[in-house]
Amino acid sequence: MPAVPRVAVTGVGMALPLGLSVGEVRERMSRGEGGIGPLRRFDPASYACHVSAEVPEFDLSASLRFPKNQKFMSKSVLCAMRAALEAVTASEIDFSRFDPFRFGVYTGSGQTGLESAVFFDALDLVAAGDEAQDFANLGGRASRLIDPYFSLRTLANAGVGLLSAEFGARGPSGNFVQGDTASALAIASGYYDLVEGRADVVLAGGYDSLLDVSTYLAYEKAGLLSPSTPERAYRPFDRTRDGIVLGEGAGFLVMERLDDAKGRRGPIVGEIVGVGSSMEALDTLEAKTSEHALRSAIEAATGGQACDFVVAHGIGTQAADRREADLLRAVVGPHMPVTAFKGLTGYLGAATASVEAVLALLAVEQRAVPAIARLGEGDPDLQLDFVVGHARPLDRESPTALCLSWSWFGQCSALCVRARRS
Repeated sequence: MPAVPRVAVTGVGMALPLGLSVGEVRERMSRGEGGIGPLRRFDPASYACHVSAEVPEFDLSASLRFPKNQKFMSKSVLCAMRAALEAVTASEIDFSRFDPFRFGVYTGSGQTGLESAVFFDALDLVAAGDEAQDFANLGGRASRLIDPYFSLRTLANAGVGLLSAEFGARGPSGNFVQGDTASALAIASGYYDLVEGRADVVLAGGYDSLLDVSTYLAYEKAGLLSPSTPERAYRPFDRTRDGIVLGEGAGFLVMERLDDAKGRRGPIVGEIVGVGSSMEALDTLEAKTSEHALRSAIEAATGGQACDFVVAHGIGTQAADRREADLLRAVVGPHMPVTAFKGLTGYLGAATASVEAVLALLAVEQRAVPAIARLGEGDPDLQLDFVVGHARPLDRESPTALCLSWSWFGQCSALCVRARRS
């Protein structure tokens, strides 16, 4: 039976509150800085949570093959495009040597960014107090007060379409919307296309922006947001953890079969060892309840081999972190080093898995497990080996990391990444 091809990552890119490039993110992380700060996107004065993780404004028009397409992009798709451009550039791919029908693109996407305020000016103009008349008057001048591109900017699959057009990719493609696991499923799809021979190069990742009023209010009403100051908000696994900080951003990877990447002498960041996912249907936000589902996902991702450390989901609420810790003790044991990234990045929704996979690749490349940001006093009841204070060196030549994500309603995903080796 032929050996399963190894899958190399030849380029990575990020657009995060931490920075707009891999280099900037790496530098800020090395200085112990995070991306969480005051919420500036709108005024939250009447609510308890006043913090967020916002990506700085930027303009891509000078970088795009089709600059006019920028007007179709929401903030989250702009982040996706920026991260993808960096990943593709870093991969040093000569697209003239690739069949475009064997270039795949997979994305995970989240909030569409649709806000009811886009209609307010038009509704104010036509409001007559008569419901039938109000609707009758929506044409003409009133309709011209509505952003003509709002529908395109709010499509869940806008990213995969615009990325495919930008890079001339005509191969297999798809978009996933399963919450935090969406971009893990995007990476998994690209991985299997390479292993099973349907594609020669794949761009995969995820993007999201949770910083609109309606999303904020939904999380606030559910009691999930942290009321702490920007300096203390979002402390996964801390004894005094008190909730989530909403954010935005994107992370993308370029993947190829390892032999192909070596054949073209391309840069190799690391490898995707394996991918796994499973689902326990839950009609509740009480996720992370199935040990069997987690074991299944990890077995698929690792093939039963031990990893050097775990990138936990670390969502940052009292109950969810406790449930995750219970599962990790049962499945990987209490002595496995555990880190988490959300205290650095904020909660990124559908971008979560791909961003954390990129950060894990940077960690194994540096042979060190990053400390959990903002973890002051670990919760002793969780009984795990959390990496606290400083990065922990890894002495293996080619260490591996296991990255875990859960959706709110029961889906879990596992990605195993490895440092470059011969």
